[in-house]
Amino acid sequence: MNERDIVYQLIVSDKFCREIVPIINPKMLEIVYVRTIVLWIKDYFHKFKEAPKKNILKLYRSHIDEIKDEDLQNNILTFIERLDKDYDKIKVSNEDFAIQNAIKYLRMRSLKNFSEDIDSYIESGDLEKAENCVTKYRKVEVASGEGVSILDDFDIVTEAFTEEQDRLFTMPGDFGQLMGDINREDFIAFLAPMKAGKTFSLIDVGIESLKNNLKVVMYSLEMSRTNMIKRVWKALSGQCTKDMEIEIPYFVEEGDKWRIETKTVEKKASSILEVQKKQKSLKRLFRGGSFRIYAEPAYSMTVESLENKLDDLAYEGFYPDVVIIDYADIMAPSEKGEYRQQIDGIWKRLRALAQKRKCVVFTASQTNRGAISREVEAEDAAEDIRKIAHVTSMVSISKTKFCKQNSIAIYSQIAVREGQPETRKVIATQCLALGRPVIESHWKDDVIFDEDDDSDSLKRKKK
Repeated sequence: MNERDIVYQLIVSDKFCREIVPIINPKMLEIVYVRTIVLWIKDYFHKFKEAPKKNILKLYRSHIDEIKDEDLQNNILTFIERLDKDYDKIKVSNEDFAIQNAIKYLRMRSLKNFSEDIDSYIESGDLEKAENCVTKYRKVEVASGEGVSILDDFDIVTEAFTEEQDRLFTMPGDFGQLMGDINREDFIAFLAPMKAGKTFSLIDVGIESLKNNLKVVMYSLEMSRTNMIKRVWKALSGQCTKDMEIEIPYFVEEGDKWRIETKTVEKKASSILEVQKKQKSLKRLFRGGSFRIYAEPAYSMTVESLENKLDDLAYEGFYPDVVIIDYADIMAPSEKGEYRQQIDGIWKRLRALAQKRKCVVFTASQTNRGAISREVEAEDAAEDIRKIAHVTSMVSISKTKFCKQNSIAIYSQIAVREGQPETRKVIATQCLALGRPVIESHWKDDVIFDEDDDSDSLKRKKK
């Protein structure tokens, strides 16, 4: 995070102000006009206990006569005009991590200023001032706050039960009920056999995140960037690169049951103009959201190098709410040793990454060969079942021969850290030709599901 990003967040975010105003000293900052604006914000926050937001223009008008330097006036005005133009895009949704980065930057600036002062006093021979400088130095950090009495602090305890600031989104339909709320610091994995739709499911949660105006970054360790772009764009927009005839399954009511039928749809290849038009409309629709895609060679990216890449994004002012790795088992290990221990280390570090960066991390894992022709169980986790201990939730994807014939998948919850485990399974209709692993979903408990029946009819009770 740079100084301009810090002052942007101080202007638009009450939470950012609460955490940063008490510890920021304008003398720490390099940019002169940023120092001036921070002084105004600190004064405003102390008076009104909130960020100035669009009142920053009033602050500028009320203080402009105090500034005699014409260049400084122009720099501040240019900054505020840019802020006004991009106001709706500036506030980050992952505020906790933005605050962490701001503190990190302020610590660096404070230490640098301290070092320069010490060197200056030593060079001038004024050792007493150098020593005084050392004794007066204070570390830049947010106050840890007071402890909480579980039996006495009623307001704080009830606030913990009612606030939902860590909840990011929920997937649609019964599939969403199976997965539960998706929260910051979650580490969620899909478990499936090869070619069962792990990547499609990861893309699906990325698109749902985008629809909730969140920032998503996805790292593919299997596919080229071009192929990833095609998959994501097709799933998001419904546009195709070539003419296609596609069968799409859907549920139909039949008395108090449901059955699956299919319809044939002809999809025409989209022109460049149509892609551009769709891109503009989606950008307006998902204002504030973003989906970035990166392709890395398999077994080349460690969790530490992933951290470095996320640091680079943070330096640009991009703080992901959702980080997707396709997939964790083909990341490079951080240490030498036995393969199972290396895999365990990767999964542990990804869990820590989610907690540290206040985001949700999604990944996938492949089952052993025994799960190819039947429904997936927890014991099918390839290489090391300890993966399950590190996730907050693991969801399996089953694609038996019967599932493939009927264009469906079976999702089940393998593990969950919080709340009551969901023992029911979900049947989802899908069309992978359009990148849609879940079109509609219903509980399998309510579906007449007989894999020994040669008919193509699957029936479900009405709710």
